[in-house]
Amino acid sequence: MDTLVYYATHPNAIIYATANALLYPVLIAEIALLVFGVFEAGRFTVEMVGRWRKRSLSALRESALLARTALAEGRREDAIASLSMALKHARYGRRFTQMLGVDDFEQHHLVKLLGEVEGQAARRLERTRMLVRFGPILGLMGTLIPISPALVGLAQGDVQTLSDNLVIAFSTTVVGLLIGGIGYGISTVRERVYTRDVSDIEYALEIAEL
Repeated sequence: MDTLVYYATHPNAIIYATANALLYPVLIAEIALLVFGVFEAGRFTVEMVGRWRKRSLSALRESALLARTALAEGRREDAIASLSMALKHARYGRRFTQMLGVDDFEQHHLVKLLGEVEGQAARRLERTRMLVRFGPILGLMGTLIPISPALVGLAQGDVQTLSDNLVIAFSTTVVGLLIGGIGYGISTVRERVYTRDVSDIEYALEIAEL
């Protein structure tokens, strides 16, 4: 009862207790984001190495023309195979042709499939964009929360408490910025290559007169 009365008459104590209670959840969340960022960096490296093939617009055009010829002759499976060859260099080009069926050559089906592919690319980008936002946020929270007990330790002449909390504060800042940097770098490159993938799909469909 006395505790409730104390907190009711000292709202600043509620804020202080809440902030201190958040320290370990923030640290755990930051570590989880760091692990996720390293994991995504590995996936990104594998993905970019897989794209380490020369992209040729002339080859893309030739394969799309073969698809147009196959469609004109009623050979839809051959047309899909030609489109697959045209878009083999693009991650989401391959996704598009894998989703494409012999009965999906009507324009409204193609538009819907293209929208699905764009949605998949956007969801993949959201994961690393989350790192850009939440990394610095958690880093800032992890910086500010230990400052209060550090100042208390300073006022009481407790140098050990002061130094321990300052180490946590500065370390979380560095880790938060690192997470944000990883997310920003991956997101920037992925956005460029995924936009190019969608552009190649649209180009191939226009050449194939779909």
